[in-house]
Amino acid sequence: MTIPDPEKLFPKLEKMGEETVRLKLAQGAFAPQRKRDLVLFWLSNKERERQQIREVNNKSREIVMKPDSAKAWDDIKKDYDVSKRTLGKKINFVTDPFKRKIIFRDVEQAYLLAKYGFTKSAVILAGGVIEELLRIYLEYKNIRPNRKSFDSYIQSCENNRLFKSAISKLTESVRHFRNLVHLEKESSSRSTISKATAKGAVSSIFTIVNDF
Repeated sequence: MTIPDPEKLFPKLEKMGEETVRLKLAQGAFAPQRKRDLVLFWLSNKERERQQIREVNNKSREIVMKPDSAKAWDDIKKDYDVSKRTLGKKINFVTDPFKRKIIFRDVEQAYLLAKYGFTKSAVILAGGVIEELLRIYLEYKNIRPNRKSFDSYIQSCENNRLFKSAISKLTESVRHFRNLVHLEKESSSRSTISKATAKGAVSSIFTIVNDF
């Protein structure tokens, strides 16, 4: 009997999307038991990732957001040469005032998290910002991705030539960095997220937005 390979199975599950995986699991599509166990393990990691994102938001509010917001954007301007006004013009396709406010807040928090050494949290939040921006941008372009997932958004942008090749690869890198936060992948110091990587993830937000 062939033993399922997680390195091959997990990317397939990612492409299917969590909703489809849960449906197929309920229908008994995954066999043998070893494969079913791996699917359950993958789903539990997805739930853990959502919990991590909730913790990031809580940590951001309780710790990082104590500094003055205007001061944070002054620092972003110095470090990345991007002002809040400039970013706002670049994301003019985000027309919902509340959504724009949330994006500005999360960019600010991702920056502060990286600055103060909360590297894992910074990468999670930066990846979330990019994922949401891609989702809204595709909606603005009247393009429907196959699934509601980061991978699918990236693929849709590539298929419709919305990004330059280098930017597309950068987006994929951010997705990869965000995947590093899965607990089972933190098996050595080599997979620990550095401060430089966290700052790079934040920088990726501005680089990708500049290509919209």
